[in-house]
Amino acid sequence: MLTPDELEARKWEALLIVNAVISSATPDGIAKAHADKDARWGAQIQQEGILSRLHPKWLLRTDDDKPPAIKHALESALDNPFRDLRARLQMLQFIAPADRERLTDLVRAFQADAWAGARGDARDQFVTTMRRISKEWFRDPWLTVLPHDGNPPPVSILIENQGPTHDGGWHDDPSDDTSWEQAKFGWADAIRTWDVDFLRDNPLSQLYLTVEETASEVASGANEAAKGIATIMKWAPYVAAGIAVLGVTTAVLVAARR
Repeated sequence: MLTPDELEARKWEALLIVNAVISSATPDGIAKAHADKDARWGAQIQQEGILSRLHPKWLLRTDDDKPPAIKHALESALDNPFRDLRARLQMLQFIAPADRERLTDLVRAFQADAWAGARGDARDQFVTTMRRISKEWFRDPWLTVLPHDGNPPPVSILIENQGPTHDGGWHDDPSDDTSWEQAKFGWADAIRTWDVDFLRDNPLSQLYLTVEETASEVASGANEAAKGIATIMKWAPYVAAGIAVLGVTTAVLVAARR
């Protein structure tokens, strides 16, 4: 609702707001906004020169008694399911303190989306940072989207670290784990939940049992071979060599079992 002169005086603030809206809008909404701008202000833009097209005032002016052209982009942004997290954060930071309470649900929804897509280590870092700011930060989600002590908003930790978690930890979603990760993390889950079936029947347990049985058989064979040394002296060199091989094999298998 500012006059053209007032818009000129607040050019950079206007540019930031327009950029935030455009970043969140759909391509169709942006096209409509620029078409409306050209239809209403095209002649004046042409008169002021090509660089004038970059001025945000053309999308915000209402001195012709019509809604601002940016309205088309803004309306499309409100229903755009593919808004970028950074653009959404930028929009929230422009909300005046007096208006924040009634728009808190926007922050909660934004924070939930940022949290859901972040890696596990980023989530832990975010919670640690918020605890330093306030012990009851979860009651006031605005604390997550506002700068503190000259630092970026804490929620930016989540935004800058989007991606799946494959560490088998508390935040890991097992639905996208690879076969190797399922086997690797399965041990921790089985121990934590005392899944006896998994601990008994998984492939590594079966291998353990096989190695144990094989080691026992090999050790028994080594003993029998040793007894034969006394009676079959002519085969002594070969038997001795065989005992050495069997002894090494047994040691390896026993070590593997342990």
